[in-house]
Amino acid sequence: MRRYFLVSVLGLAAICGGVPARTWAAPLAQATPAALPQSVQAVVNGLDTAASEKNLDAVLAFYDPEFKTGDGLTLEILRKQLPTFWQPYRDIRYRTTVNRWQQQGDDWILDISTTIEGTGGTSDRPQTIRGNLQATQVIRNGKILRQDITNEKTTITIGATPPTVQFSLPQTVRTGEEFSLDAIVQEPIGNAILLGAASDQPINAQTYANPSPVKLELLSAGGIFKLGRAPQEPGHRWVSVALIRDTGMVLITQRLRVEKP
Repeated sequence: MRRYFLVSVLGLAAICGGVPARTWAAPLAQATPAALPQSVQAVVNGLDTAASEKNLDAVLAFYDPEFKTGDGLTLEILRKQLPTFWQPYRDIRYRTTVNRWQQQGDDWILDISTTIEGTGGTSDRPQTIRGNLQATQVIRNGKILRQDITNEKTTITIGATPPTVQFSLPQTVRTGEEFSLDAIVQEPIGNAILLGAASDQPINAQTYANPSPVKLELLSAGGIFKLGRAPQEPGHRWVSVALIRDTGMVLITQRLRVEKP
């Protein structure tokens, strides 16, 4: 279970970075297919292709040696963890859209949206992944220098008939603010056993490489209902839930931004 909480977020974060560390003062121009230089679009498309082909060396070649994020993700972590993330999926596809862009000196600053979809497992135990994120990406001299994720959500399903879950969590909370997490199974539970767990952890180098274990519990209701309180320090956190029944399981991870009032 610990491994699945890691891979549910690493694949997206690996392609599109960490937490914001600077604010771009000028508004980004609206991108059009003809306006974005081909050399910059080639980096975006090339990274999608390399990741979809699970070509680790090709993926890493798109990153500058000085590549940085605000939350501790490094090229070494990518090198070690991406093969683990890709392994369960026979087919996986990354698709990135450039929503807005601007040039600042030698830097091309892109606001992007990325979708990842993958299928794998076996005929009697299929596995799927679907993730969506929004990020700011900085490209210089054809290499990705920095990437900062703003929104991120990933869902993994395992088994022939995994639970259908209605998931509710805010994307942003203020420091010290109370918030709620709801993960409600839509199918009738009846007499079936339902196990579940929730995890909340800061995003940093340690959790990328060594996420905290979670403890499954027998649920008396048809889902997970939690009240939490944001920490006093701003930052980004991964909030994850797992729901398991005899026919399958679902694992959902969403990035929660904790901001100052």
